[in-house]
Amino acid sequence: MARIVIVDDDLAMDLLVESLHFRGYDTYRIATAADALQQIDQIVSADLVILDIIMSWPDDRPATGLTGDRSAGMEVLREIRKRKINLPVITYTATQDASVIDAIADDKSTSFLSKWGSPSLREIRTLINQTLGFADTLALPQPFIVHGHNETAKLSLKNYLQNTLKLPEPIILHEQPSLGRTIIEKFEDYAAMSSIVFVLLTPDDIEARYDEPDDFKRRSRQNIIFELGYFLGIIGRKSGRVLLLYLPPLELPSDLSGVVYIDISQGIEAAGEKIRKEIQNVRG
Repeated sequence: MARIVIVDDDLAMDLLVESLHFRGYDTYRIATAADALQQIDQIVSADLVILDIIMSWPDDRPATGLTGDRSAGMEVLREIRKRKINLPVITYTATQDASVIDAIADDKSTSFLSKWGSPSLREIRTLINQTLGFADTLALPQPFIVHGHNETAKLSLKNYLQNTLKLPEPIILHEQPSLGRTIIEKFEDYAAMSSIVFVLLTPDDIEARYDEPDDFKRRSRQNIIFELGYFLGIIGRKSGRVLLLYLPPLELPSDLSGVVYIDISQGIEAAGEKIRKEIQNVRG
């Protein structure tokens, strides 16, 4: 398992930490240049460093007109190079300082990625894998499981995807840290990390019309229908990346009439071959 250290004061970088964790990397973030300098020996033991440049300058280091907050990351890079000349470093930064960018270009083991280009998590992962020589790992799609109250189906699906099909650990929203976000913000962020979605349509709620109090039709939870619609809109129904797993008895939304789904009434393992066939042509 490759070990990656991220040195960046932006809390949003924890999303990258989570995304890399799902891909099987041992990843953690150091939030300041000062902390990075204190932990420099641990940093140089990593396989890859992702380094911001614009951070607060360490209080115990003298700064000149050529240094300071706009180049604190370069001080960290300098200390890294004292100890390990060939350690791969990706400088992921908003700096537009030509002298800094030129210095990075002169370091054969350091690459430059601008935050101004707003690269997606997938694009960042691509660069990381290429840097580490693991580009083929991108062939594995990142699963997201949409679920209701059926814990057995959820855990069985997670186990099948991760341990039988050897996909990255599926994203299950309630298992992830909130990091001060609202529920919808958290959902949107983790949805952006995903490339294939499994929607567990399970009979969790009882639906009764106002004029038919004894009508006990079963429906999925409202969050399932909301998230299903979100993913169909973002990823696309025809992409093959939104898979419906159906557990009867259950009333489906009329808009889904004719959409193919996988029956899991005999369990996830019994439906495993159908699930595998749907996944086999999907790439991350």
